[in-house]
Amino acid sequence: MDFMMLLAAALPDNLIGKWLVQLSDNLPSFGVTVIVFTIIVRLILSPLDIWQKISQRKQSKAMRRLQPKLAKLQKQYANQPQLLRQKQAELQKQEKLHPFASCLPLIVTMVIFFVVFAGFRDLVAYQNELIIENVYAAYTEYDEDADNLYAMQAAADSVIAAETEKLTSSDAEGTADDVPQEAVDKLTAEILQHLQKDGAYLAPGDESNTNAYYVQYSKAFSLFDAWHALPGVGERNDYTQALSQADKDILNDVTACFNENKEEMLVSAYEENMEGFLWIKNVFMPDTGSNVVPSVSEFVGGKIQAQMPSAAAGVSYDELTGPAQTALNKTGTWDAGRWNGYFVLPVISIALSFLSTWFMQKMSPTAPMGDAKQQKSQQRTMKILTYIMPLIMGLFAIMYSAAFAIYYFMSNLVSTFINVIYIIVVKIIDNKAQAKELVEIDE
Repeated sequence: MDFMMLLAAALPDNLIGKWLVQLSDNLPSFGVTVIVFTIIVRLILSPLDIWQKISQRKQSKAMRRLQPKLAKLQKQYANQPQLLRQKQAELQKQEKLHPFASCLPLIVTMVIFFVVFAGFRDLVAYQNELIIENVYAAYTEYDEDADNLYAMQAAADSVIAAETEKLTSSDAEGTADDVPQEAVDKLTAEILQHLQKDGAYLAPGDESNTNAYYVQYSKAFSLFDAWHALPGVGERNDYTQALSQADKDILNDVTACFNENKEEMLVSAYEENMEGFLWIKNVFMPDTGSNVVPSVSEFVGGKIQAQMPSAAAGVSYDELTGPAQTALNKTGTWDAGRWNGYFVLPVISIALSFLSTWFMQKMSPTAPMGDAKQQKSQQRTMKILTYIMPLIMGLFAIMYSAAFAIYYFMSNLVSTFINVIYIIVVKIIDNKAQAKELVEIDE
């Protein structure tokens, strides 16, 4: 079974994921895609938010108007709680009030939130699988080396390394630190001048080219090319054993350069396909002290978790991403320079959500309705909305991708902006109403 068949990244099944993919095709970065998407979603939901606020405002006004009647009922039926609840319910029904009428838009908003979250999760799985698919494509291209370009580069690098080592050993102290970097650079440029033309490596095997560097390069290439063309490990081991010790050393040096260059290429392939945003190195990993490159257990993508352990094509997930993990991931918990993010978006989002809810409650207080039990229930609900919900949503932003954290932050930011505008409009309306009442009283 071909590994690419296992990895072939399928577009998300849900509408949100597909929409995000389409947006990302037309925008410069995935972070910008999330911002644009969030603004569109919040604008679509804004009528629902405003309806909720208007409903709360109407009920609050109605409750203030009913307070004297409710107080009278509480005094009249103080010793008859069941009858009291019945009379209060009748009074509320007359005024077309329901204790939880304003909660319906909130429930709808929460449902939409989790639908969007599911869409982000599927999308991040798709993006992570797409990264690995592209890294695997680069890995295959490098390993096949159809035009021998990577083999020629490795042979040239082995010559440069050998000659640099000679330069170092010729120094009186025999250490690389004592050799000026200018001398190493000059030697490297001289070797490349003999091995390259117009920036490309010369084809090895030209017997008319007697330059010592070229002859050394051709020998290194021919040994590696013959070894690399063999299909299996056993054949390659037999080939190596038949060589002289000097040729073995040359082959080992070229192989080491080839593998080192491949690791660098895999790191570059991963970096080119992942996306950063501001301080976040990889938006498909959390904005926390997490690794930039996920391990197979951290990977968000069902197909990788299900199929990678089988190593169906002779290559594992860690073989593909191991170099990138080594180059980009943290070496310890407090290696902050290699954290993927710094908890900025989750913390700000939690604070912004809390302040926005608290501010709305202070500016537009809702009078509790019903008997003492109902009022207590409503107060508990408001407390959950004020303190618990921001923390729960913040946990989602911490535990999952930075892409979702961007969405959560922008959603709170836009909601806060809408809340401020709503409060300003309400204050203007209230001031005009008060002014009109004063005029009518004076008349």
